[in-house]
Amino acid sequence: MKISLFKCRFSVHNNRKGGADMNKKVKEAALSVSAATASLFGGLVLWQKACFWQAQKKIDDTLFEIYASTNGDIAYTSMGQGRPLLLIHSMMLGTSRAEWDTVINTLAKSYHVYALDLPGFGGSFLPDKPWTAYQYAQCIHEFTEAVICRPAYILASNGGADMALVASMLYPEQIKGLILISPEGFGRGFATNEETEPLHSLLLPLSGTQLFLMGTTKRKIKEGLEEAFFAKEKITKEMIDSFHSSARSSKKAQITFAVLKTGFWRADTKAAFSALGVPFWIFWGEENKQNPISNMDWAESVRPDGEYVIFEDVGNFPHLENSQNFLQLIKEYLK
Repeated sequence: MKISLFKCRFSVHNNRKGGADMNKKVKEAALSVSAATASLFGGLVLWQKACFWQAQKKIDDTLFEIYASTNGDIAYTSMGQGRPLLLIHSMMLGTSRAEWDTVINTLAKSYHVYALDLPGFGGSFLPDKPWTAYQYAQCIHEFTEAVICRPAYILASNGGADMALVASMLYPEQIKGLILISPEGFGRGFATNEETEPLHSLLLPLSGTQLFLMGTTKRKIKEGLEEAFFAKEKITKEMIDSFHSSARSSKKAQITFAVLKTGFWRADTKAAFSALGVPFWIFWGEENKQNPISNMDWAESVRPDGEYVIFEDVGNFPHLENSQNFLQLIKEYLK
């Protein structure tokens, strides 16, 4: 009995000791995992900061002016003399007023040209929250009223053309005429709930930032440009670098990325176009795959009183892919 009792006690003692050892090992493993996780997150944060720092080193350093708008600073270029012509860039990842660099000097020989960076793009302020087409149109209105100070012609590209159409509906007295390059609101209209559902996830501080950085690599920028251009040879290293730097101008650019990725900014501009009370011209690239030319056919059926031009062997950007013919047409229409 004694031996049996002793063995029993010994067995219990060993079990207790084994349990303590197991708890110790579990705690050590947990601490090790926590340390590894903290190290991983810390490394990820440092890497994300390095990505922003690298992009910001190459931010567009061309001369520009600043208008202190109600919501923040608006970067813009002002050149030339004569009738005012406002240039509005596309709603595309990494774009900015630099989209007009190929044509702005020639345009400035005949007009007083203003090329602005919409909020969230280029050198302009980055909104704290996602913006809608209405807010962008308000910004265009405020800029026209405060900086241009008189009614202007507007030349706008792709998604920027939709912003111009919304502005024309809200503030028709500020616009003398519109030259619109393949407005996107004729076809897609407002984003659906399903399309905007990922917005919250894309705005999260760590995982969302990671998605943002993965979606704004130079490779992704190049792929986006190749989808938009028919003449791929027109895509230069300098263009890719410019778009990349603009897309990563700061951590707040993550908001712009989320807005573009989900289509949150989009608007149905068919009603605004149908109601236009000023002269207008519509340009469309025949090889525009993202916004097919059938949408221009719809526009012409609704408003046959306008001027419609098709650019052969051109995608989304006739001003970049066929700038010579583009400039000739602008000169003809605005003479």
